[in-house]
Amino acid sequence: MQTGTPAHYVRPRTPKQRAIIAAIVLMLLLAGCDFGRPAATPEPFTPPTYEPGFATRESESQDADQPDAAEQDQAAEGEPVETSSGETNTTNAAPVQRTSDGGTVYTGEIEPDEEVPIMAEVGGQVLEVSVEVGDYVAKGDVLVRIDSTTLEAQRAQALAALEAAQANVDLLMVEADEADIEAARAAVAAADAAYQRALEGPTEEDRTMAEANLRQAEAAVARAQAAYDQVAWNPLIAALPESLQLEQATLALEAAQAQYDKIVKGSTADVIASAYAQVASARANLRRLEEGPEAAQVRAAEAQVRQAETALYLAQLQLDKAVIRAPIDGIVARVNTTTGTMTAPGTAVIRLLSPDVKISVRVEESRIRDIRIGQPARIRASAFPDRVFEGEVTQIAPELDPATRTVPITVRPTGPADGLTPGMYATVELLAE
Repeated sequence: MQTGTPAHYVRPRTPKQRAIIAAIVLMLLLAGCDFGRPAATPEPFTPPTYEPGFATRESESQDADQPDAAEQDQAAEGEPVETSSGETNTTNAAPVQRTSDGGTVYTGEIEPDEEVPIMAEVGGQVLEVSVEVGDYVAKGDVLVRIDSTTLEAQRAQALAALEAAQANVDLLMVEADEADIEAARAAVAAADAAYQRALEGPTEEDRTMAEANLRQAEAAVARAQAAYDQVAWNPLIAALPESLQLEQATLALEAAQAQYDKIVKGSTADVIASAYAQVASARANLRRLEEGPEAAQVRAAEAQVRQAETALYLAQLQLDKAVIRAPIDGIVARVNTTTGTMTAPGTAVIRLLSPDVKISVRVEESRIRDIRIGQPARIRASAFPDRVFEGEVTQIAPELDPATRTVPITVRPTGPADGLTPGMYATVELLAE
């Protein structure tokens, strides 16, 4: 028996499929479709050439410059087209859009001539915010004050260091008088004598005196011990004066014994070295007084002064940054801080916009040759449909944008521009000359 589905078998449609087919047939009948005639082959769609920056022309200019059907057919075949205005156009060039008096209209966005985000350069608590959004400020006006207590202390410390360094230089440059020189000579002599005594060791007289002091201390201990023994039975012996006298005598004996041992032993190496250091210091001081300071000493002292001056300058600079001032004349566009908040270096606190504005538009590669600096222009904004602002081309970018094949240019108003606000859309008509 043969299994499987026969070739002529048609699977019955479900009710949902039949409903969909019926709806499609009904829509075609309502649309007036003619099933008896095959549909015409649609012409291939050719996307229009995008020409950035152009605004929509006025209706009368569009009618005057729009190429007729013959020109469109000729352009579709890839041949040069001579438009009704006498210009030649090819299939890869956008149609020319001009006003009735020969100008070209572009669209752009009004931008501030300068936009300055103002950053906090020091950290701390905000003590005062002097401006609000919309306020006009002049260059140098105070915008924000930050707590400067720590910065003031650092400046005071740097100032004290500078004064100390300058005083050191002044001491080096002072000329010594005869009394200072004599005192320095006496100090040298005393240091030399002490050094010689250290080298030679104690004399016989020193030994005799040390021994006498030792014997005297021993006798004092003996007397104090005898007095102590007489009251030793007293339970309050520790509070009696005999106990204190014995203790003091014992300490004096230990000191006398140590001094005697030191003299008998003689001068050690560290004693001799210390005595020599005293001699060298006294001689150097005498030489400085007699000959004046050495050049190297003066240079070192002056370098310390310059270092202290730099530290003071940096401290003052940080202190000045605690008061944030306006770097330009402008309008406050944004305030990002409030009184009492903490701010960190690099935090944007204020955003200023200059009162002057500009409009940036893009000109096609084929027409940039007709644009020059100083070329007059008319500016219109949708917010002021009845006003025309005079302007001129002030900047032409030095390079072409390869993505759009256009060159950015900047137009600035030359007359009163009150009302033109950054962010508005505007049309710029570049006038032909």
